Amino acid sequence: MGLLVAVLEGTGLLLFIPILRSMGAGDGRGTGLEAFFDRAMAALPSGHATAALVGLLCLTILAKNAVLLVNTAVSRHVDGQVAHRLRTRIFEQTLRSCVDYRAGHRRSDIVTTIAENSWKVSTALGLCYRLLISASTFAVFMALMMVISLRLTLIAAVFLTLSALVIRWATQQASETGRAVVEENKAFGLRMWESINALQLIRAFGREDYETGRFARVSEQVRRRLLKLDVLWAVPGPISEVLITLLIGALIVAAQRSGIGIASIAAFLSLLYRLQGPTRELMQAKVTVEGLDGAIEDVAGFLDATAAPFLADGSVPATPIREGLQLRDVSFRYGDNEAWALRNVSIHIPAGKTTAIVGQSGAGKSTLMALLFRFQDPTEGVVSADGVALTRFQLSGWRRQIALMSQEVQLFNDTVQANIGYGDLDADFEDIRNAARVAGAETFIEALPLGYQTVLGDHGMRLSGGQRQRIALARTVVRNPEILMLDEATNALDAESERAFQLALEQYAHRRTVVVIAHRLATVQRADQVVVLEGGRVVEAGPPAQLIDRGGRFARLHHLQHGTEPEPEARSHDL
Repeated sequence: MGLLVAVLEGTGLLLFIPILRSMGAGDGRGTGLEAFFDRAMAALPSGHATAALVGLLCLTILAKNAVLLVNTAVSRHVDGQVAHRLRTRIFEQTLRSCVDYRAGHRRSDIVTTIAENSWKVSTALGLCYRLLISASTFAVFMALMMVISLRLTLIAAVFLTLSALVIRWATQQASETGRAVVEENKAFGLRMWESINALQLIRAFGREDYETGRFARVSEQVRRRLLKLDVLWAVPGPISEVLITLLIGALIVAAQRSGIGIASIAAFLSLLYRLQGPTRELMQAKVTVEGLDGAIEDVAGFLDATAAPFLADGSVPATPIREGLQLRDVSFRYGDNEAWALRNVSIHIPAGKTTAIVGQSGAGKSTLMALLFRFQDPTEGVVSADGVALTRFQLSGWRRQIALMSQEVQLFNDTVQANIGYGDLDADFEDIRNAARVAGAETFIEALPLGYQTVLGDHGMRLSGGQRQRIALARTVVRNPEILMLDEATNALDAESERAFQLALEQYAHRRTVVVIAHRLATVQRADQVVVLEGGRVVEAGPPAQLIDRGGRFARLHHLQHGTEPEPEARSHDL
């Protein structure tokens, strides 16, 4: 369609030759093109040639603009679809893949990639359309100009080539500057991300001025770099216009000396004048695309890095476990050069029972939970369910059987009902109320201004820490999982709330497989077995009472938390 627009526009400009000749501008040496138009006009009714040609010109312009309108609509539609699919693909791959953000990566980079760089890629795609259309127009106009006068076209080609070389020299830093803009935008995004997430910390330490200064410095760097890029993008326009003006002057002189007719030179100069737009588009779009190289590379690099799922999906449908979960000689570390988070761990977690994982911070408890949920796969060893390795199960099917309530409560800026119902999108309101009742959250929910329709705010800021955890527990309950995993689930609860939580959990967890991680041993006293981790290794395992009687690590932890001393026999045995 861009090529058709160029042909129609060029045809319209050529029609000025017979129009001007019909009006008496027939002096000068006639060209073959003028002779062709003279023969064509001879077939028109006498005295109506000019009107007929003007009518044809109007039809040509009408057709050109109709095609141009359709072309614009189609281009915008395609451009919007590509941008939408690109953003969706980035987001989907972000969810389905896993990038290690503990070192070398930043979550704020994803926000910059989706919110800013994906739009720039879309802009670059639109510029590619413009390049193609401008190139088509350029080719058509140059061909028509050659039909009028080969000599004048060669002169124009020399000037246009010179113009391109000058613009290329003046804008050669566009690509490098564009990459610098991407990196500084990421630094700017990180500064915003961290500052907003740490508002309470900033205010508590009185660091408002310090953070404002840091933000201002990063913002100023981005401003300066963008200014340089904008100047580079603006360079082709003025240079192109100045050189085209010089070219028109040179062509007028050359045409006069060559004796070319006024009608032909008028059509030629009209074509050349209209060629300014495509020429400027070609040069400016190329510079702009080079300036967007950094954004394109950022998006392409992210898509490549997240193209394959982090965990390979299995083919075996997951079924409810009958015997239990088994870890056999499992070791795990996050990187080749990092210490082992778990080392040679072997544990049996019986189905329908509660297993508690205890140990000091850094013992490997949360890592163990991640392996059971299959957020990670072990570096060595096998994690299995009923003798089948978890890696053989379909990942989505395995995770549908599990609900996780972690120490970091994640709530959406949505209603209470939506946050609880997130555990099961098909749950009705009665299911959600029952889940809230089991979690001990119904009383405070009903006291909220709009009850279950109350919007909780960012990260559930309307609620206390304990209330947020009970909303999270209700979300876990409504999922109705076969396996319930609780990672430090009672951290933010007071003693009374924790007791209520334990009673609710005991009722709800009946005949379910429960894995509990907790620092406070009161949470795990009703567990069927306790596994004690230390330094990534299992040092004890067994029923709680038996471990206390044994006088080992669990007994020491128990006595420390309850303010009692172990029996002398236990101390002697422990030594």
